[in-house]
Amino acid sequence: MGQFPAGSRMNQESLWHFDGDSGTQIRKLTPKRPQSDKAGLADIFPYYAGFSFEWAKGQLRLEGFDENAVVLDPWNGSGTTTLAARVNDLKSVGVDLNPIANIVAYLRLQDADHMEPCAAPTARSARASQHEPLLAWFSSRTAGRFRQWSRSLSKQPHSTSSLGYVALFRVTRSLTKGFEGSNPTWVRRASNSEDVVDVASRDLDDLIVQEQRHVKDRVSEESHPGCPASIIRASSACLPMAEESVDFILSSPPYLTRIDYAVAYSRELAILGVDISKDRSLRSSLMGTTLIRRRRDVIRQEGYGPKASQLVENISKHDSKASSGYYLKQAKQYLDDLTLSFDELTRVSKRHALMTLVVQDSYYKEVPIRLAEICVEEAERRGWSFIDWDQAEVTRLLTQVNTAARAYPKGKVAETVVTLRRKRS
Repeated sequence: MGQFPAGSRMNQESLWHFDGDSGTQIRKLTPKRPQSDKAGLADIFPYYAGFSFEWAKGQLRLEGFDENAVVLDPWNGSGTTTLAARVNDLKSVGVDLNPIANIVAYLRLQDADHMEPCAAPTARSARASQHEPLLAWFSSRTAGRFRQWSRSLSKQPHSTSSLGYVALFRVTRSLTKGFEGSNPTWVRRASNSEDVVDVASRDLDDLIVQEQRHVKDRVSEESHPGCPASIIRASSACLPMAEESVDFILSSPPYLTRIDYAVAYSRELAILGVDISKDRSLRSSLMGTTLIRRRRDVIRQEGYGPKASQLVENISKHDSKASSGYYLKQAKQYLDDLTLSFDELTRVSKRHALMTLVVQDSYYKEVPIRLAEICVEEAERRGWSFIDWDQAEVTRLLTQVNTAARAYPKGKVAETVVTLRRKRS
């Protein structure tokens, strides 16, 4: 499974706790999210990767923070951390660059009583413009009707618009299920006019109204009053927060697995009017992107620690095609984003703040990427002290559905929960 910092070890007893009421040992919750997870509204719009709501709640309770503590998730995704903080009556800040993630995260924090489903727009005859991004999957009349809904929602209060947009996301994903492949993060586009989805405007309206009701009912079932949470669209490498303002960081950084989150959510981004096939700005800015940024957009780190540097060297020396070119650039771009993010996490954290990260290792060809070790080393270089780690084997990987990747022998892959504390000086 790989090595961890000198002197550290995985304590199997740490995976269990003693229940005083029953007098028995009970296995701790793991961060792995169940495939059919509904806790914390995880089912209203499943977001790739992340950790379970029940585990996040437990982590926050375990630390016993006071009422003034601030929790940060710099890769907040669909908002599991911010919702778990609210349930624990803690202030929180969730940061993510992906607007789809932020809409879902905001919705999960809402009170259903303040949420009013949006009625269908009155006109139904609009056709999509030739630049409409939804034409990649839908007919002109269906894409045009979606656009009317989106424009109508943009004029509504946030609580109503978030409900409506999530309903649009759900309907879009349902209607375009046939464009998904075995890789859950890659979505193809229609190859010809006969391949597009065509739905009458009235039928589409009925689907959207029905989804709004369903989502509101789910929010009603799991209403979580508590401390306010801020959902911010920003980069983890440039946090819009004051120095030493955070008590606890709970997050899972994007993995170095070449998952392109903009492509994974290209249909939902199209609902917001973003065409990732023509506008690279969002796609190229997301951490882990498969695009290589233009030179003028690049911010380089001064250097990495030994473990990240060794990974770069291993990739550059690999004898496979493009290892010393594209794949090396992509790995260095990811490591730049990761280390710049650790700079920012250190800046906004209070002295003696805690940080718990869920990190998954991976492989480049047969070269192991020990991302958890890299994260620990980069944090320690910035004044954090390693405290503890729990590790479990990952049994389902994207490499299992990638036939080309199977050609390279690989060992076991671990998901690691790492806890660190920022030093007082």
